[in-house]
Amino acid sequence: MANEIKADTLQQKIESLEIRSAYQEDMLDHLNDAIGQQHLEIQQLKSQLQFVSSLLKQLKNDMGAEIKRPSEETPPPHY
Repeated sequence: MANEIKADTLQQKIESLEIRSAYQEDMLDHLNDAIGQQHLEIQQLKSQLQFVSSLLKQLKNDMGAEIKRPSEETPPPHY
């Protein structure tokens, strides 16, 4: 009788551990998918940033001295 209770308790603990393990494996799969998606998004954002940066450099080269830094601009009349 005591052995049956002990075996049942062990079986319940094993099942509980298997459930936890399955849940953790599923969670890891979801996290890996999210990381992969974020990596793709970061690569796209880097590409877009490089494109915009090159456009700004080209604009600055085309306009030359016409573009001033905000600190070099004269303040508007209402200041």
